[in-house]
Amino acid sequence: MNNVVAFIPARGGSKSIPEKNIKLLGGKPLVSWTIETALACGLERIVVNTEDSKVIDIASKHDVDIQIRNPNLAKDNISMYEVLRSEIFKLNPVPEIVLLLQPTSPFRSKNHISIALSYFLNNIDTYDSLISVERVPERYSPYAMIVEHQGEKRVLFRKLIGLKEKIVSRFTGKKFVGPELSGYPVSQRMLRRQDLPQCWLPTGETYLLKTSNLKTGSLYGDNVMLLECESSININSPEDFQKAEQLCAQKS
Repeated sequence: MNNVVAFIPARGGSKSIPEKNIKLLGGKPLVSWTIETALACGLERIVVNTEDSKVIDIASKHDVDIQIRNPNLAKDNISMYEVLRSEIFKLNPVPEIVLLLQPTSPFRSKNHISIALSYFLNNIDTYDSLISVERVPERYSPYAMIVEHQGEKRVLFRKLIGLKEKIVSRFTGKKFVGPELSGYPVSQRMLRRQDLPQCWLPTGETYLLKTSNLKTGSLYGDNVMLLECESSININSPEDFQKAEQLCAQKS
């Protein structure tokens, strides 16, 4: 699989969890979980991309390549698309396929990666990318939800909050203003469970994409394969990290 590169982006900064990628989980740095799983898959090209010296020290202990990222590409407002568009074409040779493995999914298995690669490579003429997903329960379907939008204009739903409006007005003299709703139009909400279309949520575990996608302004291209898998922990908050630690303790 010389045309495939496993790309592990591990910047040093993180607001939600300081130094998240080097924080110890089960006795080893978070980024090491992903590196070790990629190595266990027998992947020939594994690149850890970072601007952080501590991540470099950790990655140096493994048989992987290290790509130094420009600090300007390690800021909070930089998208993964921007990182890949900049960094992938610096590799020599430039890979045809990118296997994106984010350190925030430490419990992905080598079997999951192998299955994803097999499906994608066997259907490479049909699909531009593959995303690991989990099925969204019907009760959380976006087609049945009402989404609050914090805009300048507000809409007052008198039938729902008329009583609250009267109470607020009586004690403050100010008119109560409710939230403006956006997203799927409320008037078109699907109330019958049988009418709800099936929805999936990306798990964050595995992304496979053709490098050529990056030249078109998209990670995914036009045709996306969904690989349904079991729900897994994607660490984006202190609460997520705590759940991951609890899972590690249960396994030990």
